[in-house]
Amino acid sequence: MMTRMIAAVAATILMAVPAMLADDVQREFRTFTNSAGKEIQAVLVDKNDTEVKLLLKGRAVPSRVPIADLSEADQEYVKNWNRGIAIFLDKCRALTVRELLELRGYESIPFYLENNSIHVKGELNGKPAKFLIDTGAGTTVLHLASAEAAGCKIGPMDQKIYGIAGEAPAAWTEIPTLTLGLSVVRDQRFLSSDLMKDLPKGAKRRQDAIFGADLLHLLDAVISYKERRIFLRPDLSDDTEIEEVDIHAEDDGASLTFRIFKLRDKSTLRGKVLRKTPTAVTLQLVGGKERTITIDRLVPADAKFVLNWSQAAEEFLQHCRGLSVEELLNLRKYQSFVYERRGNHIFVDGTLNDHQVTYMIDTGADSSVLHDFAAKKYDCEVGPYSEKVYGIGGFAPAAPTMVKKITLGDAVVTNRRLLAVDLARFQADDALGYAGIYGADFMREMEAVITYRESRVFLKPDRAAKRPAE
Repeated sequence: MMTRMIAAVAATILMAVPAMLADDVQREFRTFTNSAGKEIQAVLVDKNDTEVKLLLKGRAVPSRVPIADLSEADQEYVKNWNRGIAIFLDKCRALTVRELLELRGYESIPFYLENNSIHVKGELNGKPAKFLIDTGAGTTVLHLASAEAAGCKIGPMDQKIYGIAGEAPAAWTEIPTLTLGLSVVRDQRFLSSDLMKDLPKGAKRRQDAIFGADLLHLLDAVISYKERRIFLRPDLSDDTEIEEVDIHAEDDGASLTFRIFKLRDKSTLRGKVLRKTPTAVTLQLVGGKERTITIDRLVPADAKFVLNWSQAAEEFLQHCRGLSVEELLNLRKYQSFVYERRGNHIFVDGTLNDHQVTYMIDTGADSSVLHDFAAKKYDCEVGPYSEKVYGIGGFAPAAPTMVKKITLGDAVVTNRRLLAVDLARFQADDALGYAGIYGADFMREMEAVITYRESRVFLKPDRAAKRPAE
């Protein structure tokens, strides 16, 4: 029984310590109780159908315990225990979000912030271009002058696009190539419009195109505010220059176990580190082939990755690669929300002054904005329409508004001054379907991560600043 086992464990070595437990690392100890009420502090190391291996606090050697000897609550815990998660907590918790995603085969692209909006550098038909990453844009939109400068074929201005300030004329435009990192979208049609129309005098052009939710969804994008990076899957685009990748193969998730390595000669490899020396690295490529290259052939960022390659990364690839992005971020104390897709827009449920509402997630909005109808309905202090907000369609009148509390799960912001705008300009006030735009200001504050593959938004609730009432 478990009581006798506890008495004997100090004197008896039942098995060798696994390599993964040899290091002195922080572990998640739990109080286990047997059917007689005896308690011990231990870490669950492994399990099979009939017994578990427990490492007692202060001991170096795990011990075997029959599952039937544990309390019902502990048996339920054992049933749901995931070895990959346990190894991650024990060996891989020092890996950054960037490292975790790169190890899963995503390309990491740095972005820069203008105000709170995300911008990245790419190419439009082979010409350098700046893209605004905008989850609130259902489709990608080009700036008319930039499309003309890139030599794209522009049709008649007989279409319309809609934004926070109204509508603007647009034209279907043929795009030979749109490139972001290693991802290439070929022979597509997007709308072009004058994105500078009716902006304040002296305003500078911030982007050549709005990189919208259609492409973010296509490329399984992950956006991380803390890392200031967007992560994409080039193998899901129309073209790829990555060696040893069959872009037409069925996506079973296996490609997510290989990292993209860029070489100084502009070629790329997708693989994982098998071994290294001070001057060379051996990669296992997709398909099983091995290739050894000198580290100095890699671009600086990838050379640094190889030089810093650690046992933690190896442990992750061996034992934790089956973990989802959701599981990895939850283990980093993020709170996750499943979002609802309406077209290409994404929405999450929350509260406004303790009333249940829905918000649209919009990285292209520098600041969060409320629908004025919802602000008035849900007890916000709405002032006069003395300010303006700018966007597609020009500008719209806005009212300074004091909000006592906004929540998404455990993430709470209090006593904030936002702007309230008529977001339902083309429909009835109560038909909009959401209370406001949860913008880049709040997401930056709470180190948001947005994942398109898993349809989730992640926030760090403890980052939300609670302000006193004015």
